[in-house]
Amino acid sequence: NGLLFVGYQADGTFGRRLQRGLSEATFMEGPRQSGVAVRLELATIEGFSGHSDRVQLMNFVASLDPRPQRIILNHGEESKSLDLSSSLHKRFNLESRVPYNLEAIRLL
Repeated sequence: NGLLFVGYQADGTFGRRLQRGLSEATFMEGPRQSGVAVRLELATIEGFSGHSDRVQLMNFVASLDPRPQRIILNHGEESKSLDLSSSLHKRFNLESRVPYNLEAIRLL
């Protein structure tokens, strides 16, 4: 399992804590708190443009080896994100999702 950061992670954010080697993530489950060990590979791509076009994004995924089993799109216009998600699924036979605003996605 892995997580690829392709943009700046601000100080104080969960993303920045992961980049700095967070070993356990703490979450609230109703009234109680629980910890989950962080056991995934983390990488950050510096200089990656958040404004790549569709062709660039499709080519980027095509260049990945090994190719991911799942891609979650979380930035962009909803209609274009949904279209890209569909294209990723069809071309690469992988799970691709566009979560709704504030939707929780279970990764474990």
